[in-house]
Amino acid sequence: MRLFLRDHLDVIALFAFESVTLALAFHFAQGFATAGGVAYFLLVSTFVLVVFLTVRFLRKRALYESLEGDLDDMESLIDRHSTDPVAEAYIVRSRDAYRSYQRRLNERDDAMLRWRTHVMQWVHQMKTPVSVLRLMVQKDPGRTDSFDALCELDRLQGQLDLILGLVRMDRLASDLAVEEVSLKDLVDGVIAKDRRLFVQREVFPTSSVDASLHVRTDGKWLAFVVEQALHNAVKYSDVGSTVEVGAEATADGVTLHITDHGIGIRKRDLPRIFDLYFTGSNGRDHDQSSGIGLYVAKRVLDGLGHHIEVESEVGRGTRVSITL
Repeated sequence: MRLFLRDHLDVIALFAFESVTLALAFHFAQGFATAGGVAYFLLVSTFVLVVFLTVRFLRKRALYESLEGDLDDMESLIDRHSTDPVAEAYIVRSRDAYRSYQRRLNERDDAMLRWRTHVMQWVHQMKTPVSVLRLMVQKDPGRTDSFDALCELDRLQGQLDLILGLVRMDRLASDLAVEEVSLKDLVDGVIAKDRRLFVQREVFPTSSVDASLHVRTDGKWLAFVVEQALHNAVKYSDVGSTVEVGAEATADGVTLHITDHGIGIRKRDLPRIFDLYFTGSNGRDHDQSSGIGLYVAKRVLDGLGHHIEVESEVGRGTRVSITL
């Protein structure tokens, strides 16, 4: 109704101006014997205006309700009808446009679902030969290149897990299982899993997480996030340096810190490190970044209601803080 009145302010103003002008002119021309005649004329004119606006509103009501309605209920809005030909034409046009948009959106969703299904099947199929190759290498410990081969298989496994995590982002909520998790056990498990990476890079991990610290989270996904942070820390650390993992109880919960003493991140890159496919100066200079890991980590933490913050200084290192 408010939109209708705003749309007809010019009509109301013109009608009022014309009625008052005619009434005064007629009165001064001795057309009205008394002021009561002027008032009667204005009253009749106002009645005519109200009738005109009422009829016009009823004819265009469907149009104005569709324009002022809740966009979350578009189906009911576009199924309205109007006796006004212009309003009806607009509603029909909007209905056709909305149905076309919905059709294209459904086609895109179907294509995305097929793509996700294909990628997930491909990743799971690739995991089998990786596991077989790992067993083959482990059965022949006498090979001089067995350690390097296992490191490369670990890296391949990590990339497959990363792609699988990216594909699952749209269905993350249904994949979360929140429970009580020991932070120390989780961190120790991730470090043990990536032990070959630390040995290969000659970087030494240290953990000072207290065994009493427990958090409610999804252990599998939080381990994924911690692993991504550790991989980045190792990737950009110098030989012989350390990566330190610690945790503290804060007013907001428990904060996990992962600190390295590597090359650091340039200040201009920090605001974009969670953007998908953003590799920054370090990724271009060292050609070791996919720009996926931190994006997925941020999405996971957002889904869990956790917070991540990164502080860094070029040449001094980086500190990743995850508040749980």
